[in-house]
Amino acid sequence: MNNILTDFIKHIKKDSDMPELSLLSQKELWNRIVKENKSNERRLVRFLIWSGSVAASICLLLITGWCLFGSTRTQPKVVDYNSVMRNFELADEVSGNVQLILSNNRKIHIDGQETLLDYDEKGQVIINKKEKIKVNENVADKKNTYNQLIVPAGKRSMLTLNDGTKVWINTGSKLIYPITFEKHVREIFVEGEIFLDVTTDPERPFIVQTGVSSVKVLGTQFNVSAYADHSDFQVALVSGEVEVFRKDNSKEILKPNQLYSYNEEKKHLSISTVDVSDYIAWKDGYFLFYSQDLGTVLSKLSIYYDIQFKWNENIKGLSCSGKLDLKNDIQEVLKTLEKTAPIEIKKTSEREYTVIVKP
Repeated sequence: MNNILTDFIKHIKKDSDMPELSLLSQKELWNRIVKENKSNERRLVRFLIWSGSVAASICLLLITGWCLFGSTRTQPKVVDYNSVMRNFELADEVSGNVQLILSNNRKIHIDGQETLLDYDEKGQVIINKKEKIKVNENVADKKNTYNQLIVPAGKRSMLTLNDGTKVWINTGSKLIYPITFEKHVREIFVEGEIFLDVTTDPERPFIVQTGVSSVKVLGTQFNVSAYADHSDFQVALVSGEVEVFRKDNSKEILKPNQLYSYNEEKKHLSISTVDVSDYIAWKDGYFLFYSQDLGTVLSKLSIYYDIQFKWNENIKGLSCSGKLDLKNDIQEVLKTLEKTAPIEIKKTSEREYTVIVKP
C-alpha cells in the first residue's frame, strides 16, 4: 500500500510544482481521494438507477400509449349477433328454393337440391358456374353491407367467399356475410349448420358468430351446428385449431378430431374425441353414423327433411350404424333406416311419422 501511495505522489510531483509532502500528509491526501471516488461512484450508481427508471417509465408510457391507441385502432369491431339477425329480410317461405337476399332486399331464387355460389374479385357472384350476377352495385360502404343466403329443408349450398374461404351450408340454415371483409377481421353470422374451409390469413382472424357461441380461427377446417330450435351447439374440428367462446367469456381450444358440444338448456359442456367424418359427411350428401344413438339420427333427419318424429321411451338405448343418401327422398331414407335398426316407421300425417320399436 505504501509503495503504491509513494509512486502516486511521485507522479503528482512530477507533473506539478507541489512541494514534497510528509508521509502523514500523503496518507491523508490518499484517504481523501479514495473517499471522494467512493462518493462519486455512489452518485454515478444513483444517476444510472434514476436514468434507468426514467427510461423504463418512458418506455412503459410509450407501450401503454401504443396499446391504448394501437388496440383502439386495430381492435376488430364487435357486431351484435341478435341485432344482425333481426335486421335482415325474411325468406320467401313459399319458394322452397335456396335464396340469396342482397343488401337492397332483392331476392334471387336458385333452383336445385345442391347449389354453388362463387364471388369473384369484382364482387360478382357466379351461380351454379353459369349465371353471373352483379350484386350490390353502387354501394358506398361495402365492408358494412351484408348479403344473406337461406337454405331451406332438403337443400344444400356451397359458397366461396371473396377471400377464398369455402362454406358449405346445410339444410334449414341461414348465413349472413359481408360483401367485403374488414381489414383486421373476417366475420360471418350463422343460424343452422355449416362446414368451413377457411383461407389462412394471420392478419385477419376468421370469426363465426352464432346465437350461443363464437368460433375464432386463422385457417382451418371445421363444422359448426347451431340451429335456433335445438339446444345443442356443436363444433367438430377436422384440422388446425379453433377457439370457442361462449357468452360468459369462457374459452376452449380444440384440437383436430375433437367435438365441442354445449347444451344451452342444461348448461352442460363436453369435449370428446370423435370420428369427425360422421359430422361432416352431410356436405357430400350423406349421413354417416356408427353405433350412434337412434334418437340423434332421427333428429338429424327431422332437420334435413323438415319432418317430425314421435316415439316412446323404449327407443332409448337403441343405436344403429349405416349410411343414408340425402339425395334420396324421405321415403327411401326411412326404408333404409328400418333395415339398420329394429324399428318400424309409420306416416301419420303429411309431415309427421311415428317410430315403433319391434318386439
